[in-house]
Amino acid sequence: MKKFLLPLFISFTTLGLATACNSSSNNPVENSTNPKISSELSSESKQIIDEYNSIILEFQNGDDETKTTKKLKSLIPKLKQINSDKERNRLLISSYLRIGEIDQAYKLTEEILAKENKPNMKNFQCMLMESLKKPTSLIKGCYSEAASLYKNELNKLDPSAATHIQILWGFNVNMYHAGNAEYIENLKKIVDDQKNENDKLMYETLFELETNTNERQDLLNTIASRI
Repeated sequence: MKKFLLPLFISFTTLGLATACNSSSNNPVENSTNPKISSELSSESKQIIDEYNSIILEFQNGDDETKTTKKLKSLIPKLKQINSDKERNRLLISSYLRIGEIDQAYKLTEEILAKENKPNMKNFQCMLMESLKKPTSLIKGCYSEAASLYKNELNKLDPSAATHIQILWGFNVNMYHAGNAEYIENLKKIVDDQKNENDKLMYETLFELETNTNERQDLLNTIASRI
C-alpha cells in the first residue's frame, strides 16, 4: 500500500482529482499528457523533462535510491527553467516530495496559491501541513478555506457537469478534515451512488485514504518519512 500512496498523493497535487484517481504507480514516466502544455514547451524545456523522466525511471526500476535521489536534487535548478508554469510546478513539487524536501514543496504551494487560489492545490497544501505537523488549528483552518474554494466551484457548476461529482467530493472531504465529522455520511453517499464499477472502486479507495485513520496516517507517514 505504501508504494501506491505517494504516487497517488503526488498526482493529487498537479493533475487534479479526476486524473489522480485514474493514475497508477506503474506509469513508466510522468510525462505531461496535456497537448496544450506540450505545445507551449520550448525545446530546452522538453530536454529537461526528458532528463527528469530518465531519473524517474531509475526510481521505478529500483536503482540505487541514494544515487538517484542525488541526481534528482541536482536537476532542480534546471526544472526551475521550464517555460510552462503548470509543468514546472508539477515537476518541482513531485521532485521535492521524492527527495524529502517537504518544506520546499509547501513553500511552492504558497507561491502558486498567491497567484491562483485553486481548490485542489489548497487541499494539497493542507495535507503538506499535516505532514509537517503544523498546529491543528492551522490545519483545520486550511481545510476550511479549501472547502470554501470547492463550494465556490460547485456554485458555478450545473449538477449534470462531468466534474460536478469530483468537486462535490472535494468539498465534503475538506469539510470533514476541517473538523466536521458528520460530512463522512456525504462521502459514503457519493461512494454508494456510483454505478460504474471503476468509479465505485476509485471512490472506495479514496474514502479509505481520507477516513480510515490507519490508511490516512500511513499516507502522511509515507510523506513525512522522506523529510
